[in-house]
Amino acid sequence: MNKPMYRMLIVDDEERLLRVLRLGLKRHGFEIHTAQNGQEALQELLTRDFDLILTDIRMPEMGGDEFVIELNRLDYRIPVVVMTAYADVDSAVKTLKHGAKEYIKKPFSVDELLDVLMRVLKDVEPAERPSAATLKDGMEVHEKSLVEKALLKTGNNKSKAAKLLNISERSLFYKIKKYNIPG
Repeated sequence: MNKPMYRMLIVDDEERLLRVLRLGLKRHGFEIHTAQNGQEALQELLTRDFDLILTDIRMPEMGGDEFVIELNRLDYRIPVVVMTAYADVDSAVKTLKHGAKEYIKKPFSVDELLDVLMRVLKDVEPAERPSAATLKDGMEVHEKSLVEKALLKTGNNKSKAAKLLNISERSLFYKIKKYNIPG
């Protein structure tokens, strides 16, 4: 009997856990892709469609809670399961309010995780996902907003705004031109 193939994105900064989950879930028909944080995951979503996302809460740059909020803002209707340590259960519950379907407390076995994943996949009706172009448009709107806020916060000082955004001044000038931002 052939098992269905699910394409899954796992977002976590712990390489050891990613290896264990990749190997354990592959045996159960999952095609696994990984990202180290929410920012990387958003980039992955621009290039591939996924059936399911598993994300940790605490990660550098963009944690799982921010990532789930951003997915909701972009109207990306993909089931998300949040992994959390016992101390972060409140954060995990908050992600449920922003669109996550379930959470699982660490530590867990691959079999426990598989039960949660299959329950989520069974309960979620297939939804029309936005195209990569739609997601790219959403990311560009977000990026433009960040540039505008940085310029406003620094009194239109491009050098300070670039530092605030952690980008080069050249990149900032490119984004100002790209998004036709006055100034």
